[in-house]
Amino acid sequence: MALGVLALCEATPRLILSVVGGVIVDRYDRLRLLTAIQFLCMAPVFTMVALYFMGILQFWHIVILETALAIIRSMNPTAGQSLLHDLVPEDELMNTVALYSLGFNFARIVGPSLGGILVLWIGVGGCLTFYGVALLISAVELLPIRLPPDSRAKTTPDWLHEIREGLDFIRRSPLVLSSTLAAYALSAFVGTYQRFLPIFAKDILKTGPEGLGALTAASGIGAVLSLLFLDAVGRRWQRETLLWFSSKVTPLLLILFCLSRSLWLSVLLMALLGAAQILFRTVSRLIIQVEAPRELIGRVISVFQMDQGMRSVGSMVMGAAATVFGAALGLSLCAVASIGITTLTFYRLIGRPARADGALLKDRIET
Repeated sequence: MALGVLALCEATPRLILSVVGGVIVDRYDRLRLLTAIQFLCMAPVFTMVALYFMGILQFWHIVILETALAIIRSMNPTAGQSLLHDLVPEDELMNTVALYSLGFNFARIVGPSLGGILVLWIGVGGCLTFYGVALLISAVELLPIRLPPDSRAKTTPDWLHEIREGLDFIRRSPLVLSSTLAAYALSAFVGTYQRFLPIFAKDILKTGPEGLGALTAASGIGAVLSLLFLDAVGRRWQRETLLWFSSKVTPLLLILFCLSRSLWLSVLLMALLGAAQILFRTVSRLIIQVEAPRELIGRVISVFQMDQGMRSVGSMVMGAAATVFGAALGLSLCAVASIGITTLTFYRLIGRPARADGALLKDRIET
């Protein structure tokens, strides 16, 4: 229950404040904002360190400090991703976004394992101190970076208007809208499959901790595979094709994983599934970087980032399906739902611009 409360404290600010954070990122200097976030995050972390070493840290302290940290960090992904377009040439965006996704997922996989080792070596207080020092280092590393002068359009004092402006752009851009809706569907029906790996390892594949470790590590290897795949085909395939391919292959591989009864086949499928999942997120982020105007990119990314909050919903949906139908069948049905939703989304949205542009071109020729 306590862990569930802390997860809620972390996820709720990200869901509620994500769009507002996008407006702030578009209003102010993104680099300085990202630097300030790193410094501000140190306050709740070192407060927790002080309370811990004083021996008075209680659960309600952790709840308040975790909520404060989540509020501060709610703008962090949006500010970081918004900077990519300013830091590299447009023809290098594909590799840049791929490396960004690779680094994020590598840290997500390696971090908990490293944390488990550090708890044994330096204790809980040492781990918290290590985290605070890491935030300080990241903030200091950002200080020397210099960007070209900011030429964005002047903002209005009406925040609601700016939020609507970002939402209107997403609604009018079929490619951005379809990638966002597909991200929500994948997060809700596929994204939290790793939480159910212990069930597959123990009850279906009949293996122990070493088998579970292999399944978990395979996803990290898949992230590297996705980077190699993008480097090979990224410049030849259209972004729409990569988006469609990755959104279909991800749930399909989950279905094949649910059908497998061989450990090493399951490990292979898990690696491919991790690769497909990272491929989808990389292509989706690239689409936003290319399609969204610079003055709106923060708001567009913030709406896309709400798919991370959908993972909480996905855990309940997939957990309920696994409880009613069993893990293998339940997750397979969730994957089928994801395929159905993304297929309908792409059919209704991505096909329209081509037909509209064709009709417009025909009218111009006739005129």
